[in-house]
Amino acid sequence: MNVPTHLAIIMDGNGRWAKQRGLARTEGHKEGLKTAQKIVDCALEKGIKFLSLFVFSTENWKRPKTEIALLFSLAEKYLNNFEEFCKGKARVVVSGEREKLPQNLVKKIEEMEQKTAQYNAICVNLCINYGGRQDVVCAARKLAEQGKEITEQSITQNLSNGFIPFPDLVVRTGGQKRLSNFLLFQSAYAELYFCDTLWPDFDEKCFEAVLQDYSMRTRNFGGIKN
Repeated sequence: MNVPTHLAIIMDGNGRWAKQRGLARTEGHKEGLKTAQKIVDCALEKGIKFLSLFVFSTENWKRPKTEIALLFSLAEKYLNNFEEFCKGKARVVVSGEREKLPQNLVKKIEEMEQKTAQYNAICVNLCINYGGRQDVVCAARKLAEQGKEITEQSITQNLSNGFIPFPDLVVRTGGQKRLSNFLLFQSAYAELYFCDTLWPDFDEKCFEAVLQDYSMRTRNFGGIKN
């Protein structure tokens, strides 16, 4: 099966999953964390080399403070357990602005990026306080400050974790059909896959269906294949 080199996922539906069960939204986020761990394992098993997960967007600051605090707490918990459930195979990097993040989370991010830097089975890119528009603005600002020419290539090199190849496939769970400011520049030629399954219910079977669908697509990148 032809699998994407870089798979990016918008993990949507945690709150609705909880609401359907009469639970607090926070319970949905906790279940979503378990799903994220399972999907990293699935990606490892399938030989996917880069996996980007949209953890917290620049727009998510509009949510209640208690929910935001829980999301950051879960992100820290995820990082604390990362080496254990990835069995020393996965590298972790984080994309997004860190200035507004809690200091304990920033410290954990820096620690895990350093500790896992030598692992190469898969690179898990956690997008925390990330926005696609802001990513491009920051890249252009860096180039302007350095007096360098702003080109497609130079912007690419100055995006968050610019060493990561552009995504081959962007998946969004939860039934919505939009990118919501996720990897906008990078996803110009990505294949898109939308499913109604809420993120906490997204399992190995759903993951397999995504890969089966991707393997049947033809990617021309604006050209024509005979």
